[in-house]
Amino acid sequence: MTRAYTSTVSDPFDRGHEFGQAHSADIARTVAVYTEVFRHKAGGRQPDLTELGKLGMKAIEAWAPDLAEEITGMAEGARLPVTDLAAVNARTEILSYLGGVRESECSAVVLLGDDEDAPPVAVQTWDWMRQMAAGWLVWTIPFPDGRVTTTLTEYGVVGKIGVNSSGLGLLFTRLHHDDDGADGIGLPVHVAARRVLDECDSVTSAAYTLTTAPVTASSSLSLVSHGPGGNAAVTCELHPGGPGWTVPEDDGMLVHTNHFLDPRVVPSDPYPRLHPGTLIRRDQLRRGLRRHTAKPDAATVRKVMARHAGGVCHHTEPGHDDDHITLATVELDLKNGEVRATEGGPCGRRTW
Repeated sequence: MTRAYTSTVSDPFDRGHEFGQAHSADIARTVAVYTEVFRHKAGGRQPDLTELGKLGMKAIEAWAPDLAEEITGMAEGARLPVTDLAAVNARTEILSYLGGVRESECSAVVLLGDDEDAPPVAVQTWDWMRQMAAGWLVWTIPFPDGRVTTTLTEYGVVGKIGVNSSGLGLLFTRLHHDDDGADGIGLPVHVAARRVLDECDSVTSAAYTLTTAPVTASSSLSLVSHGPGGNAAVTCELHPGGPGWTVPEDDGMLVHTNHFLDPRVVPSDPYPRLHPGTLIRRDQLRRGLRRHTAKPDAATVRKVMARHAGGVCHHTEPGHDDDHITLATVELDLKNGEVRATEGGPCGRRTW
């Protein structure tokens, strides 16, 4: 299975068209999986994917017109309706809009370290539905001016976890807010993540860009950078009416799972009450990493993440009620602008 792809054209429409042609079968499968997921989420009734896609595309065009062009090109290249591609990019927003069970996913770790000349460590697990185990890749996107974005994402979705050639990285976990979905389909959080990687060269510029993102579903985007000015990190907790913010602890550790940390937003977060495992995962990671914050390394982080007791590295057998598993373990190389992704959890085990 090929997990890596590099674009060879830089015009947004042409880049999308090239990607769509190269991965038409994989993109079609992504659309099919989410169409069924949306139907199940709606209690067996098939939602109007065309209308939902139109709403998503309208929000993308207003906030990230280049990415709207890329999605349009991708749809033409894959010979699919553009509304289908807009809908899978807005899958988090559509799932929030449809309501029902809130799924847990992902644990993210940033360790800044004491040596400002050494790059921070940034590692996360990506937990998601088993049906998407074969549905992701690492996509490298060069720009005419020499910038490069590299992102781990799903086929048909413009971005998610990633890093750029300026030394800016982004880790991604889903959050849940009482107001998610209340105002319909807004800007997809995955589009927000990709635009940050394409356009920003520091944690500060990325944070200011995200203050303008009109989202209707919640996610945490942990931003981390390494450059001549040293290391920096902050988590942007996107939510309707937000965002909220979380900075690293005094030892330079920033850990995020699936609940809000900004105290102003915590009262509007239903998730820990229903799924306290998110609290356990974060506590397990913080305690396990506390002795390693001064001179962190990715291997140590992965070892701590591999402990199954708290559910950071998550496996279930096929057919289990909780069919969300750790699909990939992702490490950002901020110095070289690379994404290192391995299939399955940090323990090395796969169950699909």
